[in-house]
Amino acid sequence: MKNLFNLLLLIPLLGTFLVAEGVVSGKVFYDYTRNLDDGSNAFNIKRGYLTFAKNPNENVFYQLTYDVGNNDGGSAYTAFLKVAMVKFKTSIANVTIGMQGMNMYKTMETTWGHRFISKGSMGTYRFSPSADLGIKVSRKFNKLFTSAMITNGGGYKKTEDDKYKKFSIHAVYGEPKLNKENGFNFGGSFSLEPYEVNDSNTENINVMSIFAGYSGLGFRGGLELNTKKDENITEQIVSIYGTYKVLNKTSLLGRLDQVGLNTSNSEDGLQAVIVGLHHSLAKGVIIAPTIRIRKPDQGDTDYLFIMNFELKF
Repeated sequence: MKNLFNLLLLIPLLGTFLVAEGVVSGKVFYDYTRNLDDGSNAFNIKRGYLTFAKNPNENVFYQLTYDVGNNDGGSAYTAFLKVAMVKFKTSIANVTIGMQGMNMYKTMETTWGHRFISKGSMGTYRFSPSADLGIKVSRKFNKLFTSAMITNGGGYKKTEDDKYKKFSIHAVYGEPKLNKENGFNFGGSFSLEPYEVNDSNTENINVMSIFAGYSGLGFRGGLELNTKKDENITEQIVSIYGTYKVLNKTSLLGRLDQVGLNTSNSEDGLQAVIVGLHHSLAKGVIIAPTIRIRKPDQGDTDYLFIMNFELKF
């Protein structure tokens, strides 16, 4: 019944945007995964995005994006409204209102450049949601790009359940989209989210990141250090990744995440490795065979072979 409701809601929205001559685009991430230890295997659709966008004039931009994927309840394919926003361009700053992408790690995930293979490290280990409902103010100062956001804090899949809001800032100097342009960047992100411990006390979840990236001579790579502190627990991620073009349509890629789930406990962490190839089969179709190794400080190491696919239209 829920899927029928979502479909009935989507049809008039699609018609409205098409009549208004907006741009319609989509992405699908799917894969074949095989566990190299026990031989179990499966074909999976990891994500599907359907986006409608329109520029009625040079100072206003609208976007609506549906995200179809797994949810916490175990449903295989549930539709979520991930983006529903309008951006106003002014002489002072750009103001974006509504459900929108967070500013915490978009630059780093762009430098990584392989979202269909894996989220960026902050997204993978849930240091920050990828989108949330709120307001953003952004401005460019020559080569410095800055933004500040006030959001609910729970992410686009959850409704607000308290009176506190999340504040986040992001600043990057240099080229913010290294997957499209050569250059370098460095910068940082910070967020603060209060929550109630009891009637008289509150605590804060603080997330901080520093990062740097480079693209040129057929290579693109980045390094980031992320920390998350909640009461007496501090989590930390050191992530390094790179992509090197070996042929016109083929690249080598690799990534290493060193994760401490509690920095006060040296045995509470893991190392995660991704190595593989990235090949463009045709316009909008990418294939990427990868090996994944996940080694916790305690417990068995997982070895996976994953054939990743991305379809864009």
